[in-house]
Amino acid sequence: MEKLALSIAHDLYGGVLGQEGWHAALKRIRDLTGAESACTVILDRRAPAAAVGEHSGGDERAFNDYSNHYSRHDPAENVRDRLQLGHWYIDWQWFGRHALDRDPFYQEFMRSYGLRSVHALPILKNGVAECCLSLQFPLSQPDTDAPSKSPLLRLLAPHLQQAATLRHQFLGLQQQAELAQQLLDDFNFPLLATDARGRVHLANRAGSNWLSLPGNPFGASGLKSVRSGSGSRLAEALVAACTQRARLATGAHVEFGTPLVRYAVVVTPLPEPMSFPLATCEPLALVKVHARDATPISAQRLLHALFGIPPAEYRLLLLLMQGWQIKECAQQLGVSLETARTQLRSLFRRTQTARQSQLVDLVRKLTYGHMDGSPSGPGWSRGRTAAG
Repeated sequence: MEKLALSIAHDLYGGVLGQEGWHAALKRIRDLTGAESACTVILDRRAPAAAVGEHSGGDERAFNDYSNHYSRHDPAENVRDRLQLGHWYIDWQWFGRHALDRDPFYQEFMRSYGLRSVHALPILKNGVAECCLSLQFPLSQPDTDAPSKSPLLRLLAPHLQQAATLRHQFLGLQQQAELAQQLLDDFNFPLLATDARGRVHLANRAGSNWLSLPGNPFGASGLKSVRSGSGSRLAEALVAACTQRARLATGAHVEFGTPLVRYAVVVTPLPEPMSFPLATCEPLALVKVHARDATPISAQRLLHALFGIPPAEYRLLLLLMQGWQIKECAQQLGVSLETARTQLRSLFRRTQTARQSQLVDLVRKLTYGHMDGSPSGPGWSRGRTAAG
């Protein structure tokens, strides 16, 4: 029995990254319990009702009807908050057979699909989402509590909980990664994540288009071999970004294309918010490409996307970029000196810079052509220093 339980658990953990493993495990559980169908029922607290996740057996229309309409009328919804993790819910034990036979949910939905009862085991409760293993039994089968007493399912219970937790976490990370990629694609200038050799691990849509241009310095296996000039400086910048702890922005100008086009390439260590979609422990660099014809955008959007800088800290940053001292910034913003200093420390932490000069240099180079105010205009006074 333990060997069988481990085999099913193997399927469950295999389903953390995809649906196939869970589908195989549900089929085996259904066969072992005599259930007509088996599924996971998921409740996202931000959604109006529960929905069916992975499933095996039964009528596909039943799962769709339940998710789209009948889940709101399931009597189990009235007791969901009282159900405990790892403890079985058996409908006829909670409500009584006589009451279930008269219930509209059982008359209209369950009977129409030849179903008599539902057994469910809560396997995930984290305050945001809930999930349970649900078994549906046919009209032809008398009421039973055998599944809740099954030694095999008792052995599987902790594996079901762990696999459900991992699956939920993975889907959350996957959604974050998709949102991050979508956010980067909204920028109309190239953004790349590369290793020290120039191999591209991630690119937004504009970056992919730029990489496809003839003569581009980045090749399939990394930065194309150069001995001197701008290509050599770019290679040095990539190595520095992937090896130095201090977040220094360096780079070079590169020229290619017909007619010849000059690009400013800024290189810095990859910001932490951009790191989680990438399955690598290798240090990476952020490469931002500036072209003359790029449409200017709000620097606030860019810095929020790269470093998560919120509006209050961005307002302080704008003043720092103009050379204001921290005391003057606090007065201008109408906040206490301690609040301004706290925001400055937060900017250091977000950008992983150690000094204000590093912060200003990083932001100036990353937002070249995209900062609110021209680098040579009145918004970029260079004659004053801002004290930390």
